Order: sequence, then C-alpha cells, then structure tokens
Amino acid sequence: MNIPLTKPYWGVEEEHVVVKALKTTNGAGDGLYTKKIIEQFQKLLKIRHVFPVTSCTHGLELAVIALGVKPGDEVIIPSFTMSSTANCVLTAGATPVFADIDPRTYCIDPADIKRCITKKTKGIIVVHYAGMPCDMEAIDKLAKKHNLWIIEDAAHAIGASYKGKPLGTFGDVGVFSFHGTKNVSCGEGGVVVTNRDDLVPYIDTYRTNGTNRHAFLRGEVDKYTWVSKGTSYFLSDLLAAIISVQLPKIPFINAKREAIAKAYLRALEPYKKVIQPPIVPNGAKPNWHIFAIKFSSKDLSQQFMTEMKKKGIGATFHYVPLHSAPIGKQVTKKTNRMLPVTDDVSDTLVRIPIYPGLTKKEVDFVCQAMKKVL
Repeated sequence: MNIPLTKPYWGVEEEHVVVKALKTTNGAGDGLYTKKIIEQFQKLLKIRHVFPVTSCTHGLELAVIALGVKPGDEVIIPSFTMSSTANCVLTAGATPVFADIDPRTYCIDPADIKRCITKKTKGIIVVHYAGMPCDMEAIDKLAKKHNLWIIEDAAHAIGASYKGKPLGTFGDVGVFSFHGTKNVSCGEGGVVVTNRDDLVPYIDTYRTNGTNRHAFLRGEVDKYTWVSKGTSYFLSDLLAAIISVQLPKIPFINAKREAIAKAYLRALEPYKKVIQPPIVPNGAKPNWHIFAIKFSSKDLSQQFMTEMKKKGIGATFHYVPLHSAPIGKQVTKKTNRMLPVTDDVSDTLVRIPIYPGLTKKEVDFVCQAMKKVL
C-alpha cells in the first residue's frame, strides 16, 4: 500500500468553483472571491482586517515590514521552523535570533525567549507547530514587559484554538498558509490578519505595489497613483475561489484529522515508554496538521522511518534547525547559542501521514504497521 505523507483535500466543489471563476472573473487579485474569503475569515477568526496574499512567506514579509523592522533590529524566532520565518527578518535587513523550543509541544520556549531579549529586540515571531498552541500567556507577558510586538506564524494552525480563541489572533499580526500541504489549501497562497487599525494603511498600500488603489476604489481619491514603496502580493481570484469552498469545510477537515489522530494515539498507547506521541496542551483544540512521534535516539527514529517506508508508508523527519543550516550558522556565528532541545527534536521526530483522504483501511494499515515496527 502506498500512503503519501500529505495530500490536499480537493473535490468536486473545488473543480466547479474554479470553472465558475474562470467564466466570471479575469483571475486577478482582489476580485469577487477575494472579497468573499475576507468576509469568511473575519467571521471565522472574529478579526477586523484580512489581507489575502500570494503565500504565507509573503505574508510574513508584509507583517515584518508593516511593524517597522529595519537594519540593526533583532527579532526572536524559533529555530525549529521553515526558513520563511527567518527570511522575512533577513529581507528587512534585521537579524533573526534563534530560540529553543518546548520539548512537549515543539513550539518556541518562553523561558528561552526571555534569555534572547536585548536592547535591539523589536519583536517575537511564534510558530504554532503542528497546529498546537504556543504558551501565548507567557509570551504575551514578556512582550508587554519589554514593549515587543508578536507575529503569529500560523501556517499550521487554521481552525485551531487555545482556550476558545483562534490561533493567529493573539498577537499583533497573524499569518496563515494555503500551501498544498496545509489543512485548507489552494496550492499556493496565504492571508494576513490583524486587529491593529494603525497597520492597515501600510499593509493595504504595500501589497498593492505601493499605490493608493483601494482609496481610489473607495472613492476617497479621484485616481490612484504610486505613493510609497511596495510590491504585488495579490492572491489570484482563481485560487481565492478554491479557498472560498474550502473554508466552510474546516470543521469536517479537522474532525477527520482528529479521528485519525485518536486512532494513532490508541495504537501507540502501549509504546509510550519508548516513544513520545503528540501532547495536547491544556485548553488547546489542535487542528492536527501534523502527527509526529518522538524517539529517544536518532538511530531509533531512522530505523522506524526505514521500516515504515518499506511498507509503503510516508514517514519522514521534519525541519533541519535553522541555526544549524548554512545561512543560520552565518547569522549565529557571533552568539553561538546552544539549542539542545531543537537539535534533539530535529534528530528524533518522525511524521506520520494524516489527512482527510485517508480511508479507514489505510488508517488501520498504518496503525498495524507502527505496532509491528515498534
């Protein structure tokens, strides 16, 4: 049986809406379907301002620029994340400072954030790994004490919440991903959300090539023109159309993922002395974007992956820590911080397939394979 690690959940509705969009729009951004997903996100997240963008990566760049990051500034981020989380800081001319992660959730560790704060620190970018929440109370307390902003990299976290509040809405800005590997996907795309009214003019202008286009469309000026630096971060209306039919499916998509996760957890229960299954923090409602097992050693994780792949099951490691990557080493050569938890998790964490398209037969097959290999 061949079971890939990830697979997008697209069906007949997605096909129909794309055909309709092709017939009724020119495909450019900020069209009919873009407006629709803005309204859907406002309702879903109870958030005031929503800006669809070409990718979560561009969304992070937009957020960092809107918050005024400049050369000489420092921004604290987890090392256990995709390069986008660091690149958005580097492209603004600032320095990412890598913090260690919590050994239970694999999210950024508030205690290590505190150790990273200097006079140059301007903000914190948190990553809700696998759709599990960071310790936002502790992080918010630190941010307020040191007058820092918070960006939530919520690429993994659509539909997930912490103590009843949607992830992505705790900080100054939240950024989501619609990449083909995500719970809600259109291939490529993302969205930036915020409740900060003061950031809206800059975000609005920057993502529209530095023009006052939207002021023109609102009738505030008689013609639109170039008013500041910027670029084009418009999400195509064809892709927005797909998202418009995906968003209402979040309860179904995440419920399917949760059911698969529960089946895996039951299968792994007898082996908890030798592996660490996912741990759900108190108050968290994850979206189960990732299901990952942690082993006690790199050798054991490698053996597990090898045996699972022999059975046709996509099982793989995740991030190479940013601080140990070639560019990361250049960034950290002055501080040379040790991140032992990040290094250990990177060596010993193994991801297992989890997506709504998995059949009961396939889930049972994965469960039996894990038991046999373990």
